[in-house]
Amino acid sequence: LDKSLAKTADTIAFFKVENDGYGLGAQRRAIEKNDLPQVQAELAAYLHALRSKASIDAHAPTAGLIVPKEKLAANGDYNLSGERYRDGGVKTNIFPLAKLNEVCTVNPRKSQLAEKPETRVSFVPMADLNEHHISFQPSDEKQLSEVSASYTYFEDNDVLLAKVTPCFENGKAGIARDLLNGIGFGSSEFYVLRSNGQVLPEWVYFCVMHPHFRDAAIAQMTGTGGLQRVPREYVENFQIPLPPLDVQKEIVTEIEGYQKVINGARAVLDHYRPHIPIHPDWPMVELGDVCEAIVTGPFGSALHQTDYVDEGIPVINPANIIDGTISTDGVKMVAPATRDRLKEFTVRSDDIVIGRRGEMGRCGVVTPEMSGWLCGTGSFVIRLKDECLARFAYFQIASPKVKQYLEDQAIGVTMKNLNQGILAGIQISLPPLATQQAIVAEIEAEQALVAANRELITRFEQKIQTTLARIWGDS
Repeated sequence: LDKSLAKTADTIAFFKVENDGYGLGAQRRAIEKNDLPQVQAELAAYLHALRSKASIDAHAPTAGLIVPKEKLAANGDYNLSGERYRDGGVKTNIFPLAKLNEVCTVNPRKSQLAEKPETRVSFVPMADLNEHHISFQPSDEKQLSEVSASYTYFEDNDVLLAKVTPCFENGKAGIARDLLNGIGFGSSEFYVLRSNGQVLPEWVYFCVMHPHFRDAAIAQMTGTGGLQRVPREYVENFQIPLPPLDVQKEIVTEIEGYQKVINGARAVLDHYRPHIPIHPDWPMVELGDVCEAIVTGPFGSALHQTDYVDEGIPVINPANIIDGTISTDGVKMVAPATRDRLKEFTVRSDDIVIGRRGEMGRCGVVTPEMSGWLCGTGSFVIRLKDECLARFAYFQIASPKVKQYLEDQAIGVTMKNLNQGILAGIQISLPPLATQQAIVAEIEAEQALVAANRELITRFEQKIQTTLARIWGDS
């Protein structure tokens, strides 16, 4: 910004911009959050202080930090990632702080092992570690002689932490439990943290999963390309809160209680599927027999990329259908004139939109407020006759059985596609309308309960974050 000033200054200022006043979607719609005015003001104040040779202490930016040049030169790498120079410790008066290497052995030596070479041990590749989940299950076992030379050694109750990108950023970590003969070996990209008795393994896990540890670690990664790693020195010297063991146990028990609720709610979400009990007296029909039409989205050059605008009529594509719901997030739009030109591709309330390629088979029901929107090029619109409720047909079309049928029948080599004939051939049951209405009402009541589990997960995840914030003195 000012080369002559840069030569005389003994500091460098870093400013962090997370929002520029516009969303990150394709439409870049205006949002309230905008860091640029604050950064502009703080940058001007910092430069003014340098030019007037005034103290810069009064101009410490809230949107960044000021770093002495000598700190950048300390390791000889002159890294210009601002987050790297934030203090690794946490300012807290609640509990004393201790470096991780004062309460843990980092990567215990294999020479401690006194087992025979033929001893069977658990083997844990990186894929076995879960993301943001404390437990994991070893997938393999090997003889000690096969792994002792090249792999990372650990034992029951050790904390494993992925150190390489992208595994570290993705939250791969966990506590080793129920290892074969109490011993495990695994990826050379693990850090192993073994408590010396002053900390519970769960406490160590929660500390290394906290943003205070992880955000600064990412900023200090070394290496090139996709092989950047968290430096061991950073892990060893990072300071964590160190309450008494009985307090650790209380907090761990509290967090584990919250996590059990979350796990139970997630199990409901993972395993619930709408089910229509088929009665033998109900007729089975082909979907085409109860359709008024199966309409294909605009083909070829009917809809150009240049037709999309920032504001206008939404275009429904398979990517906009999430868990059976047509979402407006990231939806593309066209001008009303474009929609009128392609009016034969507009949707009506209770139409079923289904992907015909790429997101093949992904489907959702059009709600009344979406009537008049445009069907995208990658979709079909299924328009039913009055004898079949849209939601009743949707629950059958979205079933795993029909999904498998569509995958088996799809045509094409490079990219599989559906056509009207394949969709028309879907077999569905067709009980009387009153029965369809009763079944739909029951399934929707179930789905409301399932949706409540999503809210439960959100609330209890926030409880965990509140507890962790209390530990680190953030609240």
